[in-house]
Amino acid sequence: MATKAKTETAPKPTPKSAPAAAQPSPSPLAAAFTKALKLVDSGKHAEATKALETLAVDAQAADDWPMKRRAQVYLALCESKIHPAKATAVDAITEIEACLNRHETDEAIKLSEKALKSNPTKGSLHYLRAVAFAQAEKTEASAESLKKAVELDADFVFQWHMEPDFNAIRKSPLFAFTEGH
Repeated sequence: MATKAKTETAPKPTPKSAPAAAQPSPSPLAAAFTKALKLVDSGKHAEATKALETLAVDAQAADDWPMKRRAQVYLALCESKIHPAKATAVDAITEIEACLNRHETDEAIKLSEKALKSNPTKGSLHYLRAVAFAQAEKTEASAESLKKAVELDADFVFQWHMEPDFNAIRKSPLFAFTEGH
């Protein structure tokens, strides 16, 4: 008597559902910048310098000027840490810019106020202080600092118009003095 062989069919694999909307992977330049910042934050300034120099060249080749500028800011910071004897007044500006980029507002305000004690007529320090106050949404203090920066160098009003850190407070009437520039 012949038995009928049972044929089993393998269960069909259920289609995998599409993954949830994943975050797009960061651009190679953004990933390199993040890696370089980790080196800076961990105190590995020599390694960070090499990474930032490469990033600046790559950013320029990609016409990514904001990324190149960020790399240059941190590169100057690393250089000042590696060669502290060469520190100059520009280093205060670089450190303030780096704090602002990391949204370390309180530290940026503290550094700008310290730098202004020895350089009260340096418009860029007043401008950076205004940016720091803008990040903290301290509208009145930001407007006062910006007004002083513009008195020292009228070109800062153009920079103010382009700076995204002022967006939250830009429409305040305290900034009316910037109109018409």
